[in-house]
Amino acid sequence: YHLTLSSSCTGVLHLLEHEEEYVFTLPSAYARSILTIPWVELGGKVNINCARTGYSAAVTFHTKPFYGGKVHRVTAEVKHNPTNTIVCKAQGEWNGTLEFTYSNGDTKVIDTTKLPVIRKKIRPIANQGPLESR
Repeated sequence: YHLTLSSSCTGVLHLLEHEEEYVFTLPSAYARSILTIPWVELGGKVNINCARTGYSAAVTFHTKPFYGGKVHRVTAEVKHNPTNTIVCKAQGEWNGTLEFTYSNGDTKVIDTTKLPVIRKKIRPIANQGPLESR
């Protein structure tokens, strides 16, 4: 894959193996508890689009309420644009367990903490462009 981020908070992910290009926006990052143990929370809506396949996704990163509630919650809908059909919905924690519900009624649960870690492949700094970073 090849990932490009622009200064307008839009990214482009090229899946070279599948010849697909996904254009996506980025969530906001909020600094929390700066007077105690600081941590970063993601919040807001992310849109992902692939013109070649006709699929798009709307992902919402939910911020934790001031009292109670869970952290790192996310919900999403995947849509096939040509037929205007919702093909999948997801909910859970982006850094924990996610449950996917498909339009045919099937469900799938993924525990992101058990997924294999794949090291990034990066070019040497001398071969990177002026807007790239490690």
